[in-house]
Amino acid sequence: MGFLNKAKEGLNIKDSLSKVTVIISDAAKSGMEKISRSNTKEVSEEEMLEKGSKMLKVMDWAFDKATGDISGLGSSSDMAKKYLDKYGSVNAAVDHLVKWQITSSATTGFATSFGGLPTMAITLPANIAGVMGIQLRMIGAIAELGGFHEQTEEKKTGMYLCLLGSQAGNTLSKTTGQFAIKFSTAALKKLPGSVLTKINQAVGFRLFTKFGQKGLVNIHKAIPVVGGVVGGSIDALSTYSIAKAAKALFLNDIIDFEKQEEIETAKIRLVINMALVDGVYSAEESEMLKILVQGMNLSDKSRTMLFAEIESPKQQKVDLSVFKDDMMNSTTLMAALAQLAKADGTLHPAEKLYLQSLGHELGYADNDLKLLTE
Repeated sequence: MGFLNKAKEGLNIKDSLSKVTVIISDAAKSGMEKISRSNTKEVSEEEMLEKGSKMLKVMDWAFDKATGDISGLGSSSDMAKKYLDKYGSVNAAVDHLVKWQITSSATTGFATSFGGLPTMAITLPANIAGVMGIQLRMIGAIAELGGFHEQTEEKKTGMYLCLLGSQAGNTLSKTTGQFAIKFSTAALKKLPGSVLTKINQAVGFRLFTKFGQKGLVNIHKAIPVVGGVVGGSIDALSTYSIAKAAKALFLNDIIDFEKQEEIETAKIRLVINMALVDGVYSAEESEMLKILVQGMNLSDKSRTMLFAEIESPKQQKVDLSVFKDDMMNSTTLMAALAQLAKADGTLHPAEKLYLQSLGHELGYADNDLKLLTE
């Protein structure tokens, strides 16, 4: 796939390939070992509290930035008003807001507007924290459009839960011990402050395992080009599920979290399929795909399954109905695939044919596909 060529070109040193291999291999193995441990024993409450609290400091920083008045961007409430004034209805405003969010300019270019990350107990690249702030700003704007203007603790906890996308409902039920609890603001309002804090820490722990592990941090710091491609792809693939969770919580949209996870899994399988179309599947490519999986909002069970599929890859038939029924889902999918395929400035003929074939199946017009594949 193209992004590995881009990584090697960006490093421009003799040992570029070995450096890429070592870092991404360490990162992927770290993720697999962590997931293997979690499948054999429960994470201790002390470990969850420690790691969750560290990431919570980053989340609180991003939340303050997202809900504050950012120079050149305004606040999340300003964002909500801007889209509502322009498009006239809440649903139209949300749809256009989310569409803007998933563009590369929304998730990368504007992240620098959040300023530098202060010294904290966790080492995290500023661009990751900035993207978290951008996503919280989107969630906050959706909350504003849903009529949630007051900054309450339950609203803040709800916004944090939405960062987990398809895992938001499961995290809420497990943390509260109420497996029938509804993913709603009404349910959050009934919870005492101590439980809201526990939920915040649980979200922090999940985000720590996603962003805070040593391998993922190293790949961003040592090889920014690779980290940027992977991070941008994760953003493109996962942002819509985050928006879906926010719409469910603050606009009372119906959401099926199990189906959402199936959609996230299908996206990864389509990425694996694209990795195989050029007939070359390297160890480096395999490790990079594991990094991509590690960064997605998936259950440990799904991650373990996908890691196994990456180790022994084969072209898989993927049910595309979930993408055909939701244009935004198909748009984010195609954007992410194109970003990965064109990361080195070129597009392999086999990858181009794959994107065109997939696009036709999803109902894309030839002109739209031309824009994606040029």
